[in-house]
Amino acid sequence: MTKLLALKLQDIYLATLAQCAPENLVREHVRPHMPRNVVAIGKCAGALLDGVAAVHSIEHAFVTIPEGYPQPHTQADIHIGGHPHMTPASFAAGRALLRFVEEHEDLLFLISGGGSACVEVPLAPFTEDEVARRNAELIAGGKPIAEINAERRKLSAIKGGKLRERVRGECVTLVYSDVAKGRLADVASGPTVNRAEEAILIADNTTLVDTAARIIGANAVRIDEQIESDVAAAAALLAEWAERLANGQILVAGGEPTVLVKGNGQGGRCSELAVRFALKSSAEALFASSDGVDGNSGAAGIYLPARNVPGLPPGWEGELAVSNAFRIAAQVGEPIMITPTGNNLRDLFFIARA
Repeated sequence: MTKLLALKLQDIYLATLAQCAPENLVREHVRPHMPRNVVAIGKCAGALLDGVAAVHSIEHAFVTIPEGYPQPHTQADIHIGGHPHMTPASFAAGRALLRFVEEHEDLLFLISGGGSACVEVPLAPFTEDEVARRNAELIAGGKPIAEINAERRKLSAIKGGKLRERVRGECVTLVYSDVAKGRLADVASGPTVNRAEEAILIADNTTLVDTAARIIGANAVRIDEQIESDVAAAAALLAEWAERLANGQILVAGGEPTVLVKGNGQGGRCSELAVRFALKSSAEALFASSDGVDGNSGAAGIYLPARNVPGLPPGWEGELAVSNAFRIAAQVGEPIMITPTGNNLRDLFFIARA
């Protein structure tokens, strides 16, 4: 496989992210009557606020965002919290958020993924340490995000619609979703949303996959359902699809496989998916996150060039046993190195046949 085709898949990936930029998509959903005091939460908080400010007059804005993600250019009260682990800054952001909500009557909320960890207020009698410790246990357990968020809501004074209860006037919520289709209450654990109909969807993983398929054109083959199974099952599914592709076709899929963290190694969902896929298929592929951050790997994902036969270098079982997938992935493929994108629409997967 030529390097040119490697660049082609990465170009499709980057073009998809550019077209799904939150600052652009959110503008389509802003209406003149919406509140002018704004709360933006999550990885895309900065970009969402800037997008709203481009078409809407904002009076006051509050932003809480995970460390390392793009901050807004729009003037705002900015708080940087932890992710994926809750930190003291996450709880400080929670206290500041409550003050902002108490001081303003009508509020427009811009919610994106990553908000569960970067801002929190413990529900009595739980302490900050207890909530942070339980959050760490949940994200290491390999459970689907819906189950994790259900547990988070039990410990929180703002999740599960509890923040909405504190709003004295009008409350409008726009959601840039990193969860399964229709489950808007799971984004940032639903601070102002208990049911999907209480929010307006800006974009989700389906938007990402649709955009990629449109960029590819007639050669695109897509999996409509988001892939949310265990990472080993996800790799097996994609390997089966790889065998069905005709020359020139590119499979497009998305979702968020679950990974059980077993050690302190380096990697993420996309790294481990790439490793497990390479074990079963020799097809060219790309597995990457939409936010540009694949776990603690330091990469956005992995590009796998086509090979003569599937397989992995010796020692791969031991590396996966301690969650060190990135080491193996970097040997069989090429890490995709970009800065955090400001997007957060789950993961994107390509498989190609030349």
